[in-house]
Amino acid sequence: MKPSHQKTDVSTGSPVIKRIEKIHPFKMINYLIISASCLLFAFIIFLFIKYIAFELDGEYALRLPRFFVVSTLILFSSFYYTSRVKEFYENDQISMLRRMLSRILIVGLLYFMSQSVAWIELLNSHDASGDSRLISYLIILSGTHLLFTIGGMVIAAILFYRYMLIEDDPVKTLIVTTNPTEKARLEIYRSYWNFITVLWIVIFLMLLFIF
Repeated sequence: MKPSHQKTDVSTGSPVIKRIEKIHPFKMINYLIISASCLLFAFIIFLFIKYIAFELDGEYALRLPRFFVVSTLILFSSFYYTSRVKEFYENDQISMLRRMLSRILIVGLLYFMSQSVAWIELLNSHDASGDSRLISYLIILSGTHLLFTIGGMVIAAILFYRYMLIEDDPVKTLIVTTNPTEKARLEIYRSYWNFITVLWIVIFLMLLFIF
């Protein structure tokens, strides 16, 4: 009687596991950061809504800062620039790619300035509303989001500097534009910045509904 040899067929594994194995490590890290960010903001929003619903009973004199509207419009405009990043990379247009990254940096800077003015509005409204805890929740919520935005700005500045060094060198440009890791890095950055934008829009719409 011949011994039976059992072969392990990796291809018969779970489709979910096979998809996970194909994900680039950088993308996996990005997904973990986004997931952790969602949990963090969900916790802050839960405490914020709980405070309004059960401790304030919906009675508060605080108004939403007008510059939150400006911040939302500024950040929303970055969708256009992130959508062009992939296009210019695939067409080997490093100069235009760098220009789009500079636009994202400008958007981030304007967003930072508008959020700072919004915080000044909140602090000045303390005498009118008399609720420092509610103002603290708003500053924590918007401030935490601003920290993630600053992180995205730092990454954009690093990419901007790297592409500035190679844009006049055809050989280095070819190496960069044919590098799968570089492509994955840009896709990760685009998804991260778009996540930041969508997250703030969701937060703003929630605040707009509450106030």
